[in-house]
Amino acid sequence: HASDTTNTTTAAATTTTPSGARMFRGQDEDTLLREMGSRPVVRVIERFNSSTLVFHCDLGNGLEIAFKPARRGERNWWVHEIAGYELARALGIEGRVPPATYKRVPVSMFDHFDRDARLIVHDGMVEGTAIFWMPVLHRSRIQTAESHAQWAPWMDPRNPIPAEHRRRALQIADLIVFDYLEANFDRWNSANVPMDEHDDLVYRDNNRAWFNINLRRVTRGGLRNIRRISAGLLAGVERATDDVLRARTFRTRPRILTRKQLQGYETRRRALLQQVERMIRQHGRENVVLE
Repeated sequence: HASDTTNTTTAAATTTTPSGARMFRGQDEDTLLREMGSRPVVRVIERFNSSTLVFHCDLGNGLEIAFKPARRGERNWWVHEIAGYELARALGIEGRVPPATYKRVPVSMFDHFDRDARLIVHDGMVEGTAIFWMPVLHRSRIQTAESHAQWAPWMDPRNPIPAEHRRRALQIADLIVFDYLEANFDRWNSANVPMDEHDDLVYRDNNRAWFNINLRRVTRGGLRNIRRISAGLLAGVERATDDVLRARTFRTRPRILTRKQLQGYETRRRALLQQVERMIRQHGRENVVLE
């Protein structure tokens, strides 16, 4: 959705309760997914066009979503939004990737917004992804040359990270890892690395990931640029084999990831772990794995 908004609603980021339930902005994440997927759209508020099409939808009772529909010519991009969320969940990444789930919406809901939309319609319904609507998004500008010149040294294990920038450095390091694992090249523009109201990065717009050819097009990511990683994410990478991801993306209807995509993920996961080990041998664990 829009990269800047003036809504000042505040809420907690994702946390895990003592019972083990994941929470996103103060709400139980599994409950949130069920409601986003099942509650009917009350109204379509607005439409946005960027690399793909997004409808801002109201589900009533304060719940709003971004709906990315199935469209002709986009090769199931909408499915990859769910895959990105499920990957973040498997890796234990919290608060960075808004929850996303499968949803069907009557095509009649888009009557005033469907010009040149190229929607794929079956039995009067449009398939797509319901993504939690972030109430506040600001431009982080970390994609600019000036900002990159500041944070790029933080990714080098030979350099200390200033204490006041450590949180941002951790989020960027983990974003680079996340994008490599999902084979995403479409990150480093002004819209795809926004901040929430707490100035924390939001890893959104993952629809153009999961195409292996993308790894040839990565500029600020890619395996050779992964030189630091947070301790929590490293543990998640070690844990989140393709079998873990398969349970929520392959044995599902609709199928979110293909067998080939899961195999590609596992190849990247193992290569990443080898890269981290190389960095540790060269620079020491305390300089590579960030607490």
